[in-house]
Amino acid sequence: MSLKLRCSLALLALSFTSVTEARADDAETSNPATAACVRAYEQAQEKRQSDKLLEARIHLEGCAQDTCPAFIRSDCSAWSHDLQSEMPSVVFTARSEGRDLTDVRVSSGQRILASRIDGAAIELDPGEYDFQFTSPGMQPVTHHVRISRGERYLQRVEFVPLPSEPIVARQATSLPPPTGRSAVLPAVFGGVAVVGLAGFAVFGTRGRSAESELQTTCSPHCSEDQISNVRTQYAVADVSLAVGLASLGLAAYFAFKPSSEQRSARAPSFDVQASARAVSASYRGAF
Repeated sequence: MSLKLRCSLALLALSFTSVTEARADDAETSNPATAACVRAYEQAQEKRQSDKLLEARIHLEGCAQDTCPAFIRSDCSAWSHDLQSEMPSVVFTARSEGRDLTDVRVSSGQRILASRIDGAAIELDPGEYDFQFTSPGMQPVTHHVRISRGERYLQRVEFVPLPSEPIVARQATSLPPPTGRSAVLPAVFGGVAVVGLAGFAVFGTRGRSAESELQTTCSPHCSEDQISNVRTQYAVADVSLAVGLASLGLAAYFAFKPSSEQRSARAPSFDVQASARAVSASYRGAF
């Protein structure tokens, strides 16, 4: 039975008039509650057909009220049960460096889906989404997904900490060298440290991103080439970190290494003085 015919029958059920458009308008005017039930009945079906399930559920709740005609109430109750099985949902989980994160904000466009991750399922309309994830001290993450009717979707997110080490290294190398020390070696090793730590941040981020993509696309059936690419990114990141830390240590060593004048000043000395009346001895050194 068509939507227009069923809506006309809803008006006739309480007005007890003939099936004419004029009498239907009179019934709508004389009984606002019935008219509201009919509108909710129509809009629920329209929203459901256009995949706007969240709005359709609201309209179904309106036309399932006890004040609505019996057959409208019966249809809306049955459709509401069917709609619940069609409603997709998503559960978000987040990790960083082996630990779970809960202080994560999830949004899609201008809509905030969650201010914290607590494992609860979030109901959404079917369609495509760009989920944006943000967490204090972490690099933002975006995932594009398509969710179908009835799907229970699990979205895992792997965060990468913001690269703070290169900033510290640049601040250390920007300090003026102490008087009497050469600034060449600290500057050279400091520059290498910045490059190494920056390389660690870049390749580490790429590795995390590639690993996260594999988890959401092909895990646990990823090809060896795909896995090898992730391992390569991590290996380069590890080498860059080792070079960066070693260079940073050498830069600090040459920056704070005592100059030859300071070493001479700290060298212990023993002095003996003799006169006709006495003999004196003195010792000078660093303790």
